[in-house]
Amino acid sequence: MLSTNKKMIWILEIKMIILALIALYPLLFIVSMTFKSSQEMALSPLSLPSSINFSNYAATWLQMRFPLVLGNTVLITAGSVTLLVLLGSMAAYPLARRAEKAYSIIYMYFLAGIMLPFQLAMVPLYKLINSMGMVNTYYGAMLIYTALNLPLAIFLYAGFLRTSPKELEEAAKIDGCSLFRAFWLAVFPIIKPVTATVVVLCSLNTWNDFIVPLLFLQDQSYRTITIELYMFVGEHVTNWALLFPGMVLSVLPLLLVYVFLQKYIIKGIAAGSLKG
Repeated sequence: MLSTNKKMIWILEIKMIILALIALYPLLFIVSMTFKSSQEMALSPLSLPSSINFSNYAATWLQMRFPLVLGNTVLITAGSVTLLVLLGSMAAYPLARRAEKAYSIIYMYFLAGIMLPFQLAMVPLYKLINSMGMVNTYYGAMLIYTALNLPLAIFLYAGFLRTSPKELEEAAKIDGCSLFRAFWLAVFPIIKPVTATVVVLCSLNTWNDFIVPLLFLQDQSYRTITIELYMFVGEHVTNWALLFPGMVLSVLPLLLVYVFLQKYIIKGIAAGSLKG
């Protein structure tokens, strides 16, 4: 029996290694393409680069104005996620703790936002943002992303809070804390796993989005990474020698965030969505 179990473990490990290699291949392919010239990409796209040359990265860095677009993307993403964590956690708290029917209706109203596509509201939203003078502004983009990701954040926070104990906040209230202070002192520290999940998922949604910057950040000084990458894609010709390095540079900051928060992500998703 023991030897049979060992064989099964070895088979599972081999399968996982094969799946990992399959998942890593597209990433390795993209990285290898960044070191090739345009001619080499056309003649042998699947082969390894003949030499390691960082000239494509240097050209991409200059043509994308990478420090500017990276700063814009980081500012918008960080501002949106900060608002999202604050508003999402506070909105989910009463929805998870109160049992009245009105709160269930409000919760379902927020969940409807997950199912409705953003494209349905593009035209009226643009008219609204334009009338408020928030086109080509950082705070306008932050508010839009906060509203778009708020249903997902509330869904995850509410599911996690329903499984968390109430004793800490009740003890804080007995000690004289207000409801608001009890939430920040007793409740918010225990929802770190789902907060990490919200940060990663919503950062991905914001960082990789193309439609909102295209519509609401038309000025060149407010462009984000996705818009600058699109500049390398033409109707008849695509500059692959600059597009692939731009893709790698745009992924690195998110990869660092994921590595830093990875130990919380699975725990937060499991507790926030499966148990909720």
